[in-house]
Amino acid sequence: MKPKEMSRPQLERKAIQHEEALHRLRKAIGLIGFCLPFALLLGVVAFDVPMQHSISRFFFTGLRDIFVIAMGGVGVFLIAYHGHDPEADEWLTDWRVSTVAGVAALGVALIPTLCDITCYEPPTLADRLIVSEAWQGALHSGAAGIFLSSLAVMCICLFTRTDAVDPPPDKLRRNRLFRACGAVILTMVAALFLFKLVLRDLGLSWDTAWHFTFWAESVAVWAFGTAWLVKGEALRNAPTRFFYGN
Repeated sequence: MKPKEMSRPQLERKAIQHEEALHRLRKAIGLIGFCLPFALLLGVVAFDVPMQHSISRFFFTGLRDIFVIAMGGVGVFLIAYHGHDPEADEWLTDWRVSTVAGVAALGVALIPTLCDITCYEPPTLADRLIVSEAWQGALHSGAAGIFLSSLAVMCICLFTRTDAVDPPPDKLRRNRLFRACGAVILTMVAALFLFKLVLRDLGLSWDTAWHFTFWAESVAVWAFGTAWLVKGEALRNAPTRFFYGN
């Protein structure tokens, strides 16, 4: 039996519902990412949890659940995110990049960074499956790098796309914000790479003195969260109408 064709109003309503679903998903991704560092800092203050050198190191504290749930939630939402329908010959698509970022986020959540302190029990599944500590550290760091880099690609290359020949001023302003957020993420990734792999002694001293890795990761996560919140129009009110027009 031939399926019944939808009328024009039905097609328009379906398109609106699809766009609203995208906005909700973007808001959820951005909000979780933006709030994660604040939630960890709140745990440090409210529950006397020791401050850690990095976001990932909170896995080995009583705030493990917050870290795992947040990263796992972001990962699942990113995998579920489809974005806009790609062109036939388009290879850099919302779905592909967000899926890579989502899988990497799940890797960050489920494969902990190396523990060089008294670890929070019980052991993780990764502790039982990954025998080599070198492999565990490489997998976690690699997943974190892929996660942040993929989000930067989305900010710079995908969020800025438009079908309009002459985009309105508010779209151009949002694009500048997206590119700035992507640049901040890439800058933090480069800084972490430099101080973790090249200038390791200096990076360790900065972590000991100022928790450098935690703050660099937090800045990157805040940039990612801001971009997704703006893309999801969660900030569409009077103070931020600058980005959306009237």
